[in-house]
Amino acid sequence: MGYCSCTPKCKKWTTFGVAIAFLVIGLFCAFLWAIIIHKVLNHQLGISTKSTIGYSMWKETPIPMYLSFYMFNWTNADICEKNASVKPHFTELGPYVFSEHHIRDNVTFNDNATVTFYNRRIWKFAPDKSKGSLSDNVTTFNPVVASVTNVVKDKHYFVQLGVNFFLEEKRVTLAVTRTVNEFIFEGYDDPMLDLLHKLNISNIKIPFTKMGWFVDRNNSAPYDGLFNMNDGADSIDNLGIVRKWNNYEQVPYYPGDCGKVEGTQGELWYPPHEKRSIKIFSNDLCSTLELERNGEDELHGIRGYKYLGTNKAFDNGTLYPEMRCFFNQSEYSGVRDVSLCKYGAPAFVSFPHFYLADPFYRRSIEGMMPDKGKHEMFISLEPNTGLPLKVRAQIQINLRLFHLEHITLVSKMNTTLMPIFWFSQTAELTNDLADTVKMVLILPSAGQYTGYGLLGLGLLLGAIGIFITYRLGWQDSEEEHLLNQNEL
Repeated sequence: MGYCSCTPKCKKWTTFGVAIAFLVIGLFCAFLWAIIIHKVLNHQLGISTKSTIGYSMWKETPIPMYLSFYMFNWTNADICEKNASVKPHFTELGPYVFSEHHIRDNVTFNDNATVTFYNRRIWKFAPDKSKGSLSDNVTTFNPVVASVTNVVKDKHYFVQLGVNFFLEEKRVTLAVTRTVNEFIFEGYDDPMLDLLHKLNISNIKIPFTKMGWFVDRNNSAPYDGLFNMNDGADSIDNLGIVRKWNNYEQVPYYPGDCGKVEGTQGELWYPPHEKRSIKIFSNDLCSTLELERNGEDELHGIRGYKYLGTNKAFDNGTLYPEMRCFFNQSEYSGVRDVSLCKYGAPAFVSFPHFYLADPFYRRSIEGMMPDKGKHEMFISLEPNTGLPLKVRAQIQINLRLFHLEHITLVSKMNTTLMPIFWFSQTAELTNDLADTVKMVLILPSAGQYTGYGLLGLGLLLGAIGIFITYRLGWQDSEEEHLLNQNEL
């Protein structure tokens, strides 16, 4: 007959051995697993080496992004030019949607836990997502007129008369009508632009030969500037923070804290944890934009913190004294002067339709319809990894029209902030990436719960072993007696 050859002593030590093994593994999983997983995760989220997941996702952004343009068509330009009592009226055209792809070029790792690179952006028109054609005509305030009048507004009237002569000689118009594509990427020839290049006016440094808001920008590596950014090697909490832009730690366009290069680019983030606000450095604004935490968001079952653009974002010290260094020749809050950043053009940025701005700006014109649901800027971040779940970055470009008595084109116009267009950059985490993120997020807790389970099993086995040993008796002699009886 078969019998178990394991003696009571063997059974006892086997039971206690398994119990101890469960306890050791359980202790490891319960108290060390999460720490190790977080270290591995933080390393993989960083971009300090080209072998990490974070680097591959950062080098070429895998999340589909779209850039949508909304153009403001100036419908009564001919009337406004002759009658100061008539407010400029605008209608919105679009969206004209482009897919957007980011590639980092000339990536160089530095010894101080930073990486230096160019950000190349590639746009392709998406007609299926657009409302309208790139051949649609749009009439806007002439940016060349805006730039010239901005330069001479404080000059002697003889200078203004001379400029007025050139404007009339070149038959420059107050408004300009072009196609959407010409206004954005293709650009268009302007005789006054040629003149500005020849005159070499110190206040106006225009690096392109055609007019157009995104001329020479598509698929250009150097256009956005040279970035120096923390790669997360020293601390995951520094990941993605921009340290320098075009070798500036402090841009020359704004004084004090307003000129500091800080915040992220908006794509690669440190884990925000419980941060009440986050900062984004925008090369388009040559400055930082602060977003305030406001509740939570969810996408594909993943919870995130939602950060919004509030009325503080484009304040000039009117509402928040610490924003005084953004003072922009206006006593009204809601727009930021970026003229020094934009080659001398009197450009101001705001939220679309002057959302959250002082009503003063909307009262000067007609056609603005601010809507929180459409025009609010936000970003949702997963708090443990910093991965963006949803992004909707929205900025409006405006040009200031100055009333100048000696410039015929604007002599009948009131000084007004004229909306030109606004754009919306959107992105959402895909289902496939969301599944990966969810798996990563449950790993620490899964290991801990497994550890607690093994600890429980180890304690239970140990208790059973002790109970049998001291209450029922695990004696070699009794076992041997039973075995001998079985052999008979």
